Amino acid sequence: MASTRTRLLFVAATVLSGILAGGIIDRAIVGGPAWQELSTEAWAQYSRHADLGTGLVAYPIEGIGAALLIIAATLSNYFDRDMRRVVMIPLYCAVVFSVSGLLLTAKVAPVMLGLVEPQSTSAIQRAFDEFFLWGLHLRGATDTLAFIAMVWASSKMNR
Repeated sequence: MASTRTRLLFVAATVLSGILAGGIIDRAIVGGPAWQELSTEAWAQYSRHADLGTGLVAYPIEGIGAALLIIAATLSNYFDRDMRRVVMIPLYCAVVFSVSGLLLTAKVAPVMLGLVEPQSTSAIQRAFDEFFLWGLHLRGATDTLAFIAMVWASSKMNR
């Protein structure tokens, strides 16, 4: 049986990674098509107020926090006396996906931070395309897979 510490870390990691994945899925499926129908300039203005506003605090807490909690849950499970080996594969997957999401964030963060200053229409279009590819689709996939791996690990933990 997993320790209380491990169970709490599992719950926290699953909840925070779920919030992160849910937000990205919403932005990719709902927000993305809407921004494509509006204009890239409207997207840039919105991003300056949202992503470069409170998002500068909220998104790192979600992304880095989820990754740290997933790593902590993995380590806690590993060091438990009654470690559940069957849980390790999904946990390792969650760690890989979560860290990959952070690496992709490092790729796309400069794109978003470049919107601080007004830019030409073509520069905003490039930023929009790069952000949606690297930030929402690729990073979104890795963060969603990290959440799925945590749910998979949690289902094995309770057996």
